[in-house]
Amino acid sequence: MILAISISAAVLFLVFALSARWTWWRAPKPGLKALCYHKVGIPPRGSKLKELWVSPEKFRAQVKYLLDNGYSTLLFSDLKKIYESGAQLPEKAVLITFDDGYENNYTQAWPILKELGAKANVFVVFNTMGKVNLWHNPASEPWVNMATREQLKEMQDSGVIEYGSHTMNHPHLSALKLEDAAWEIAESKRQLEAAFGREMCAFAYPYGDGAYAPAIRGKVLEAGYTFDFSFRQGKTAWPWDRKNSTLDRLFIRGGDNNWDLALQLSRGASRL
Repeated sequence: MILAISISAAVLFLVFALSARWTWWRAPKPGLKALCYHKVGIPPRGSKLKELWVSPEKFRAQVKYLLDNGYSTLLFSDLKKIYESGAQLPEKAVLITFDDGYENNYTQAWPILKELGAKANVFVVFNTMGKVNLWHNPASEPWVNMATREQLKEMQDSGVIEYGSHTMNHPHLSALKLEDAAWEIAESKRQLEAAFGREMCAFAYPYGDGAYAPAIRGKVLEAGYTFDFSFRQGKTAWPWDRKNSTLDRLFIRGGDNNWDLALQLSRGASRL
């Protein structure tokens, strides 16, 4: 009898210890819900960055979860209207964002978004459109195709996708001279606006690098972006204190399921 109680207690402790990795026990946190994806598809052989890949099945299930639970997906232009009007952010508004602009955003993610009636935003690296992800070392992350200008235009024309800037070449901005970082930031805005005939009101720092360097962030604001997104995990309080903080995001990993997504949306993180 004592042994059975001890075993039961040990099992309960193990279950609690394992479940404590998830943030279900934290209080819900208010703020902007901005999901951060990269690639939709199956990681190629040799990829050491598998967490950047979300399978089409999981992506579809996650978008369906949002819609089934009353979330409305915003474009950058929608968020700008809310910000500039001083309106409250709707409790169940969410931004879906993709970094880099991969071809699989066109072949895999876009059809799912269209089918389900959701919207998303892509941060584009201008000089790699129609090429490959040249900033990655192919020994750790095989090169894959980036979306072409024509594919990006088609997605924009559908009304499902809007774009923001992810610089010209995806550098570590803090490793550059300030004037070179400023060129990466401002020139990408100019070139993308010329290419797509729309304002690029949002910017995302490659690798999150430079988001907390005042001189670099100053160049982003100086370039005329309304929004600048970090790669730090979390939600940003709204109304947003633009002068003093970037916008955080909720990184969706390849291994995440809908439980993780629900915790990200409510707690600002799913796991410790």
